[in-house]
Amino acid sequence: GFAPADGLEAGAYLARWDAGDVAGRLNVRDTYSETCRRRDYRFGKVERENIAKIYGSTLNLSASQIDRQAECRLSYFLKYGLRVQERKEAAIDPAEFGTYVHAVLENSARRIGELGGFHQVSLEETLEIAHGFSEEYAREHFSQIESERVTYLFRRHIQELDMVVRELWQELSQAAFAPAGFEVGFGDGEGLPPIPIPGGGMNAVLRGFIDRVDTWDSGASRYYRVVDYKTGKKDFDYCDVFNGVGLQMLLYMFALKSSGSDMLGDRPVAAGVQYFPARAPYLTSDGKLTAEEAEQERISQWKRKGLLLNDEDVLQAMEPGDAPKRMCYSVKKDGTISGDLADRQQLKLLEEYVFRVLSGLVEDIVSGNVEPNPYTRGSAHDACRFCPYGPVCHPAAVEGRRSYKMMDARRFWEEIGKEMGDHGG
Repeated sequence: GFAPADGLEAGAYLARWDAGDVAGRLNVRDTYSETCRRRDYRFGKVERENIAKIYGSTLNLSASQIDRQAECRLSYFLKYGLRVQERKEAAIDPAEFGTYVHAVLENSARRIGELGGFHQVSLEETLEIAHGFSEEYAREHFSQIESERVTYLFRRHIQELDMVVRELWQELSQAAFAPAGFEVGFGDGEGLPPIPIPGGGMNAVLRGFIDRVDTWDSGASRYYRVVDYKTGKKDFDYCDVFNGVGLQMLLYMFALKSSGSDMLGDRPVAAGVQYFPARAPYLTSDGKLTAEEAEQERISQWKRKGLLLNDEDVLQAMEPGDAPKRMCYSVKKDGTISGDLADRQQLKLLEEYVFRVLSGLVEDIVSGNVEPNPYTRGSAHDACRFCPYGPVCHPAAVEGRRSYKMMDARRFWEEIGKEMGDHGG
């Protein structure tokens, strides 16, 4: 057998030999050379005439597909081009909590709208409505075999659901913005047409759904806000957006302006995008927080993420008062506001930039280039971390890795201004 050796001594020993020499001494040089030849490969390109055979005459994209292409072109090609199946571990998987919460929030808000809106329905009535839809969802989506287990799981979550519903009611019962649409779909057979993607060298469209659209009529204009329910942690990440990741909400917001006239009328103004936290915050304080401190921490964790129109009247219509608790901005002592905000000119520039980035992603798909180019940003975002196709590309050996640093709002708008200026935007 082999005894453990000191690391430095072992390294010095191995350094005396190169791999080819070792292969020769073991009389396997030919096998070694062939192995090296096979490993030294490139993925190359898919010929243009084969692109339509793979994707069809129209490239139908979803938000998750766009993210996949932006994160790594090889991963997109394997999943949506070759349709390589991911290896899944055998497990009994009850419905995701997120799907359940989405359904309850959507149906509850719709019913409350029919009853006159959140201003007319009490918190107690709202919770009763939500509980009814919760029970209905459980009855409709689980088999008799699963029912006992699922009933236990979802009854355990009822307290968390109550907290989410309370937060939704507290926001919308005070706001002038009110839900106007739920599960608003873009695509054939949906309420709105698919979103065309200009340029790109191929017919391409985006399909998908908006969880909720809120509107407020100021008299002069109808402002609208796109809301997405998130059961996981989700920030509006400037670096991701700049590099084509996480464009979904922005694309939907911009597309609504031109195709959502039935809902928005002829004077629509984009008021922003907002992620609503559809899971209750968990506090880890080791019992060191007072009740008041714990409540402040909960409020902080409930704070919405997103990008909102920098207009005082609009922001007040979302959350009235001098000290916003829920929206993604704050008011300084001198009365000025700061946060994840953009004026109309910035949103117009962002719209042009987002669709240019989207066209570039389509061009990359149509070009047939499938060389891996994973997107990484420190430990916060690594396209390879949960990618199931590692055995295909050997991530450690990938040369096209793109590494970025965090980007703040100031730099984000500066860089977009430069990009659009350089491209005639």
